[in-house]
Amino acid sequence: MGKVKTTRRDRRLQINRFELYKPFVFYAVILAALNAAALRGAGPSAAEAATLLCGGLLSWGLIEYSIHRWVLHRDSHVDDARLPGNRVHLAHHADPEALDRLNVRLAESVPVCAAYCLLAWAATGSWRSMTFLYDGLMLGYFFYEYLDYQAHHGAARNPIVRYFRRYHLLHHHCDAEARFGVTSPLFDLVFGTYRVTRRTNLHRSEV
Repeated sequence: MGKVKTTRRDRRLQINRFELYKPFVFYAVILAALNAAALRGAGPSAAEAATLLCGGLLSWGLIEYSIHRWVLHRDSHVDDARLPGNRVHLAHHADPEALDRLNVRLAESVPVCAAYCLLAWAATGSWRSMTFLYDGLMLGYFFYEYLDYQAHHGAARNPIVRYFRRYHLLHHHCDAEARFGVTSPLFDLVFGTYRVTRRTNLHRSEV
């Protein structure tokens, strides 16, 4: 039998699946260990824990927006391209369907998470409180990775997912200087980048 020809798109999608899921496995183990320890002994009340989790989720939205806008979308000159993740993100815009450029690399996310945990611990004075803030942050991160995948490869028909898919694709295909939020439009509204000013037509299959 002759060899089956593969298209360029097929080759882009043929990556080590472990590399795709590695960040989720890594952070799931850390979250499980932290929460198992935090739930032992005295800690924040259920209401306080829920408030901290919501605060962590809100902080994820700000971090997501800030990194996406002011780090990953800086001018693509030589010096700027040396910023962590910048080259990868520019390549992601050039070829949005490539799975090897879709997930945030552990080498890029671990320093951010470590800094966040240290700051949260210092601000609250409690590693247990830090844990619940970190839970919220990672909930936002997991939702981000899910939505980014759905935007470029998914076929979910849930109206909420469809809204976020279109929201993100407007950033990719219409105006890369708008819609920097992926999991929420909140900070686009706060910082004035919600409105798309350079509009082209999206294919129906993309929305």
